[in-house]
Amino acid sequence: MKKSALVGIVVALGAIWTGTAWYTGQKAEAFVKQAIEDSNVELKKVADKWGINAVAELVSFERGVFSSVSRYRIKFTTPAADGKPAQERDVVFVEHLSHGPLPLSNLKSGKFVPAMVASDFALEETEAVKEWFTAAKGAVPLSGHYSVSYGKDITGKFDMAPVDVAKDTTKLAFAGMKGDFEFETSTKRGVFAVASDGLELSGPSDHSDITAMALKGITLTSDMKPASNDMYVGSQKLTFKDWTITSKEKPPVQFKDTTIAADLTETGSAMGAKLALDFGMINVQAKDMAGLKLVIDAQNLDSKSLKVLNDVYEASSRRMLQSQGEEQTPEFTDEEKALLKTNLEQLLAGNPTLAVAPLEVRTANGTSTFNLNLALAKPAQLDGEFSDMLVEALRKLDAKLVLSKGNLTDLMAIEPLTRGVPAEQATQTAKGQAEMVGTMATAMGLGKVENNNIVTYLNYADGQVDFNGKKMPLQQFMMMVMGGVMGGMR
Repeated sequence: MKKSALVGIVVALGAIWTGTAWYTGQKAEAFVKQAIEDSNVELKKVADKWGINAVAELVSFERGVFSSVSRYRIKFTTPAADGKPAQERDVVFVEHLSHGPLPLSNLKSGKFVPAMVASDFALEETEAVKEWFTAAKGAVPLSGHYSVSYGKDITGKFDMAPVDVAKDTTKLAFAGMKGDFEFETSTKRGVFAVASDGLELSGPSDHSDITAMALKGITLTSDMKPASNDMYVGSQKLTFKDWTITSKEKPPVQFKDTTIAADLTETGSAMGAKLALDFGMINVQAKDMAGLKLVIDAQNLDSKSLKVLNDVYEASSRRMLQSQGEEQTPEFTDEEKALLKTNLEQLLAGNPTLAVAPLEVRTANGTSTFNLNLALAKPAQLDGEFSDMLVEALRKLDAKLVLSKGNLTDLMAIEPLTRGVPAEQATQTAKGQAEMVGTMATAMGLGKVENNNIVTYLNYADGQVDFNGKKMPLQQFMMMVMGGVMGGMR
């Protein structure tokens, strides 16, 4: 091939690349403007709920052929309160945008997938965030990179710098945070994962005995998308490798391998919610005491009713938080009470189920568990006596408690151990107490001993109760329970 032909091909490819980059730059500018408009829609929703007005603005957009630079800000306005005038704060970001089809910033990081635009963004120093910059000791507190496909899906990462703050007797040490995120425009599915080595806060409090708190090995993952009722479904998980609480009067408490996980699902017109809380090990005074796990699972929840109930509770909770302590619990208006009643009836009409499966306590010498399964239905009316409504709403109940004697011994020894009682003495006393619990439960018909476990169960359906093998009508069981309560009060 002649040299002139090669030069012609190179020139042609260069022209195509330049033209594509120039065209993509126009698309990138349009994308930025649209993203700001979409952000303002969401910010307006937050303002309507919390009264804090926020507006995103494009300050400038300098478009080049292969790259552009944009600056935008978010202005926050807090309403006047307690005699203080309304205040405005602004947060400014700068973006260096690389145009597609193969943005240079992506190529530098080894990404060769075509993209409309890629951005390196960073927080700029303004009066509102000046202290944050100072605490970061010269580092940019918040920066990151993201890439936008031609289908307008977004993938990226961000970095929060470590900060140290000391004011009077209060200190904050944050080890920084790194995160990855994805957003699918068509489904509005958002996925993100963040991780931090730790956070420590110390200082006296007028409202608590706690003087310090330290979190180490923090991770948070989330994969959520909108449901048909505009709530969100998916999974979220928060973990702490180590969580230590220090108090003035009480001994230090350490939670090892703590996990909080939530799963929300939607099937047809019903939703499900599952919450799992797990303290891998609770340590007191440098001694491992017990692990704790709780799983709550609710299914067959009518989507529309659940959304209304959630909105009413959120609104009342916001009012409580904004009352500056005047309201200690959420309070409902007459209109909200009517909505609660109507939608609770609709929720129960869907025959929801609720389960505690399990509540589990683990120690070195055993595990105790409690399992509960409830099947609910709509009662004839919600205006009668609470006990009558409860009986009507309860279609089925299954409950089982298994107390390990070894586990009970370990738990009963915790309190004397924290008082300094020798371990052997505390364990021996606790062992006798655990044996006494088993003997009393058997004697009173409240349970039976099986394989060194104290076991009790309760089943209810169609007005009949099965309590540890004794079958009786519900009214008889209720009288037995009341008799036991009254006897215990004497």
